[in-house]
Amino acid sequence: MGDSSLHIRKCRALAVFGAILIAAALSLPIAAVTGALGNAEAADEIVLRIGFMQKIDSLNPFLGLTDAAYVFYGLVYDALHGVGNDLETEANLATSWHVNTSYSPYGSAWDFNITPNAKWHDGEPLTVDDILYTVYLNSDYYQQAWAYQPYAYYMDEALIADADTVTIKFFDRVTGFPKPASYADLVCVPIIPKHALQGVMTPENIATRWTGVLDSNPPIIGTGPFMATSTIYQDWVDGDVITLVRNPNYHWAADKVGSPTIRFDRLEMRFYNDATAMSLALERKQLDIAQFPPSEYQTIKAGVASGSIANTTTYDGLKCTQYWTEIGFSMAPGGPNPTRLDPAVRHALAMATDKDYIVDNFYLGFAEPGTTLISPVNSLWHYEPTMAEKFQFSLAAADQMLEDAGYQYTTESPNVRVATASSLAVTEGWVQEGTPLAYDMLVRQEFPEEKDIAQYLQDQWADVGVSISFRVVTEAQLSTIVYTYNYDTMIWYWSADPDPNFMLFCQSKLAWDGWSDNYYYSDVYEDNYSLSVSEFDYDLRKQYVDSCQRVNYLDAGYILLAYAFQTYAWRNDTFSGWGDWAANPGRSVDAFWTGNPLYFDLVPIGNGGDEGLPIIYVAVGAGIAVAAVAAVVYLMKTKKKGGSGEGESPLGD
Repeated sequence: MGDSSLHIRKCRALAVFGAILIAAALSLPIAAVTGALGNAEAADEIVLRIGFMQKIDSLNPFLGLTDAAYVFYGLVYDALHGVGNDLETEANLATSWHVNTSYSPYGSAWDFNITPNAKWHDGEPLTVDDILYTVYLNSDYYQQAWAYQPYAYYMDEALIADADTVTIKFFDRVTGFPKPASYADLVCVPIIPKHALQGVMTPENIATRWTGVLDSNPPIIGTGPFMATSTIYQDWVDGDVITLVRNPNYHWAADKVGSPTIRFDRLEMRFYNDATAMSLALERKQLDIAQFPPSEYQTIKAGVASGSIANTTTYDGLKCTQYWTEIGFSMAPGGPNPTRLDPAVRHALAMATDKDYIVDNFYLGFAEPGTTLISPVNSLWHYEPTMAEKFQFSLAAADQMLEDAGYQYTTESPNVRVATASSLAVTEGWVQEGTPLAYDMLVRQEFPEEKDIAQYLQDQWADVGVSISFRVVTEAQLSTIVYTYNYDTMIWYWSADPDPNFMLFCQSKLAWDGWSDNYYYSDVYEDNYSLSVSEFDYDLRKQYVDSCQRVNYLDAGYILLAYAFQTYAWRNDTFSGWGDWAANPGRSVDAFWTGNPLYFDLVPIGNGGDEGLPIIYVAVGAGIAVAAVAAVVYLMKTKKKGGSGEGESPLGD
């Protein structure tokens, strides 16, 4: 009797197992089954999974704006240079570089020795012709190829010095005369394949309408450490996951000491609309690392400290990309309300903005109050205003400044100040008398703390008689509006290179209708920026860079809100080698310069990354429901035959 009972219990267990298997098969959509098969086939692959709250807005490196897009470009493309753990310039496609002293003035031409070991992802060798083609596209089609204008504005032409050396000449685009370019020590323009693009599409199309993919295998051809899959365009359209595979022939193995290699097979960029969902994915080992908004990060950090969240490391500190957020004012004439052009209005609003409160309450302490264009993470180039220069928070002082500038309350407008005959906005003819200080403000949907900041500013500025109404839009919508200059104010951000040229260019008149998002102009700024470009002595160049930052701060075309921290959490049981991000600020997923050294130091623990789907789902994917049923029936019959031989299965044959 005991043997028979055991036999029945085994049969029932198998029947339950079969029912679960069938139900799983019937409930999974075809895509899920296919996905399970894909995971089964890649069971031995090691995958690094990174979570993002920001989307890639374009696969075309000449069109994308978001930091996530630049991270992507840095994975699949290479540039002449990269950036190391300490924000120093590192060799990439250029193994060495120096000023070519055959040209005058000194520094107006640079030689770049190009690695002979780099190959395009389609197997073709990279040559000096590819460097020339990229420089030609960015320089000769400067207006259309606006994405890398901070580097290309002063680029004249590229010449072949020998089979492995390119000479790039720099000039003043206005006068046509040669001009020294001190920033040529860091040129991070993605190099694109001449053999795949020339004759296929025009330079204008590449720069303005190209999707970023080609009718080729693979569909994106770079020389970077990772390669695109055949489905990358559809994956980008779907917007959930983009998968890249390790480039087995990456040139660093031959070019660099120690032959650095990447120890995992695939990298997945996973995109989330909800921070809690991303946190759960990290907890469930579906992500290895992610950057979180302040509120979610605070929860994770507290959980790690208390021990309720295991196998997780957190890091918060200034971003290596010098990321900062700002209230930007359109300095272009026209727009909804040109009273914003009055410096007294912007100065008053700077004094009515409590940055310490914003950092403490909306960034939850994971930021530093913002001041000037170069972040303090970049200690070589940051300028901090003196106490006498700083706009100190004071609603009373802001209120008095507006009053003195001729913006007053009236019987018709008792709560919002209006321009009077004595105000600069009226005397300059920007607005008519009686125009209220009422502005629109654009805010990004992807960053919920910025909506909260806008709400706070709405209440705070009302105390000095200024009204704002804010619109929450997607980042893509915001960028479209901002670059028409048809707005009053916005909350947006900037990231930049370690060399100050990139950021300073973007506030120069040279960037109007290009990278400049606020149409800022100052004669003093322009003079100092031009001098900073051509000066090679660090101390003198620092004076010019400091002057640019000081002048820009005092003009208040931007009110820098915060140098926001990178707030990352990563699993410490899937990969090791993350390193010390405080000691080495360039060591971050944020580092969007090509050839990020972080990925070469990560060491998988076990299989690394996600442990994969449970075997039941793999079986479903491989066998489908009918096969599962057949297996269960077969197993039940086998057990019956191997049992006591008494009676039949309770479920029948």
